[in-house]
Amino acid sequence: MSFLGLAAVDWLVLLIYLGGMIYIGKWASNRIKNTTDFYQGGRSFGKVLFAFLNFGNITNADQATGVSREIYRQGLSGLWFQNLVLFITPFYWFGAILQRRTRYIAPGDIYLHRFQSPFLAGLFAVYILLLAIYGGSMGFMLTGKTMKALMVKPESEYTLEERASVEGYERVRELETRQTYQPLNKDEKTELVLLRERMKRGELEPYKSYINLNYFYFIYAGIVGAYTILGGLFAAVVTDVVQGLLIIFLSLALIPMGLSKLGGFSGLHDKVPDHMFQLFGSGGDSEYTWYFVFAMVVVNLIGLAPRSFTIGGSARDDRSARIGAITGAFAKRFIMIGWALTGLIALGLYQGQLADPTMIWGHMTRDLLGAGFVGMMIAAILAANMSTIDAQSIEWSAAFTKNILLPLSPKLSERRQILSGRVVIFIVLISSIFFANRVDDIFVMFKYILSVGTVIGPALWLVYFWRRLTTKAVVVQMILTLFTTVIIPNVAPTFEGIRTHPSLTRQTPERVEPKRALATEEDVRNGMADFIGQVIEKRVVVPPAPIFFDELIRSDPNDLNSPLVGKGAFRNQLYYLSLMGVPLENMKKAQLATLSFVFDIVFPFILLFGISLVTRRNDRRVLNEFYGAIHTPVVADLDQDSKRVRDSIEHPDKVEERKLFPGTDWEFWKPDRWDVWGFVGCWVLVGVIVWLYITVMRIGA
Repeated sequence: MSFLGLAAVDWLVLLIYLGGMIYIGKWASNRIKNTTDFYQGGRSFGKVLFAFLNFGNITNADQATGVSREIYRQGLSGLWFQNLVLFITPFYWFGAILQRRTRYIAPGDIYLHRFQSPFLAGLFAVYILLLAIYGGSMGFMLTGKTMKALMVKPESEYTLEERASVEGYERVRELETRQTYQPLNKDEKTELVLLRERMKRGELEPYKSYINLNYFYFIYAGIVGAYTILGGLFAAVVTDVVQGLLIIFLSLALIPMGLSKLGGFSGLHDKVPDHMFQLFGSGGDSEYTWYFVFAMVVVNLIGLAPRSFTIGGSARDDRSARIGAITGAFAKRFIMIGWALTGLIALGLYQGQLADPTMIWGHMTRDLLGAGFVGMMIAAILAANMSTIDAQSIEWSAAFTKNILLPLSPKLSERRQILSGRVVIFIVLISSIFFANRVDDIFVMFKYILSVGTVIGPALWLVYFWRRLTTKAVVVQMILTLFTTVIIPNVAPTFEGIRTHPSLTRQTPERVEPKRALATEEDVRNGMADFIGQVIEKRVVVPPAPIFFDELIRSDPNDLNSPLVGKGAFRNQLYYLSLMGVPLENMKKAQLATLSFVFDIVFPFILLFGISLVTRRNDRRVLNEFYGAIHTPVVADLDQDSKRVRDSIEHPDKVEERKLFPGTDWEFWKPDRWDVWGFVGCWVLVGVIVWLYITVMRIGA
């Protein structure tokens, strides 16, 4: 017996899981006595709980489905969609204790105390809320699309309109496959362009689903909000233990069945072209070249400055913060090998068959797993996303309550602060649904979120290490960078003149490039090769890429001569570079994205250093208080910890002795054995993971 495409036993598994999460939230609510309990779990988590909390916080199903989707599109190099954080992980060894040593609760507290600026604290809180809404929408979108692929409608129930949509999609795939072997004639090429225009508008789909995404989003938001609102960070950390185990199931479950269907690793290599196993893309159609990945790593490192004082501040002491953060982070890096292998298996099973690769995980679950296990996979997908949303929603709540509401109502009781924080969690979740319905390309969304990180990242890194950084410099930098990365990209496209101006709707020309690859079964059938595995040369048609917008569509989808219209964000960074004479039309898609990242990296630092050096220093007493805390390791005993911090503040000469460059404005501390060997050990693990990628992908080659 089935209902909406799922067996009864799958529904039973889901109900048990969801009921259990809400029960944990109710149980944890009894431990909430004050805002420190609600937002930081009483600062009581040891290494194990803190590791699970970090693992759950940084791991979600939209990353797994996103990696698989990018590998399906771009080959193994698509793993850098998420795995660029691999090269950032060693820096967590220091970031974990930095955010713990501040002893803050809300994200904006660092601006409030370091710069004596309620305005900056409030501005940062608004930024956190906007980023939460936009970033949360990606989780909603990917989870929803995976669910759509799991709850597919049989063809016998299609309406005439639905059947036409599916047939149009199949025609696109037929024409795209044919042009890899020989050029299309004029009529076929026109037909393909027109059909692609319809695909951009969401009119063509590979299948139809029972699920209504809007209904799903609201139910999903309600469940996550319910247990987080009840139990705060206590509920998040307990549920993350359960959800961490489900994430491991999610990461590995599809691999044995998929390999079995392909005929093992050797069958995988027979089905997937050799160039798809390259760690970095090199062709004109690749979006993951080494230079683009490097730019993404730098942008991500800047954007991930230590600022999570709710989650990061919940560790018991320095050592718990460090070991828990690194353990949780590397656990994710190892399971990502499973995500990459799943993406390659999907390539072998469905190459050229999926209109929307975002739905890969749902397709594979439906095809490879039986009743009951499908329910477990859905529970694992929900668990992976919930474990991220629950922990991060606590940060949103703290940002609003402590940095926006409390300055307006200083006498607000702890009880009302918690109530207000609970309300804002629901508001952010509901707002994320709005954006989930507006954005359809996760790669575009991911690049945008990375760029937005440069609004606050540069100043936050300098806060910890450069005493000369001034309030005016941070205010100017944040406002100007907000304009270049958030306001202009989203507001400019609302103006018809910008969206349709001929100079702004330019695109790179279409290119046809040869690519050497190993022949597949389909190549043999089409007469391109004599046997599977033969080295052959294929035509790769690289379609035109928009320069200043995420996408370009025709104003009339049925008229190829109608004007182009910009869709998505406006890349004003590239526009400024074009005014300087940079020849953008001759660049590849990855080069355009890299240039945009370079602008986002350099611009904020120029502002911060330049303005700080010509503006007045901040108050010496305030600076001594801040850096006294930063240079004082955290101990588990709260009274003893407070005493140690007070001693550092009252004796700034002791802090100077701990500095690597005493007597200067640089606040790096002298590294001890833990600092050095821990950092070195992290890089060794990075090397092990890269070696594992190479080794696993060579099996059966």
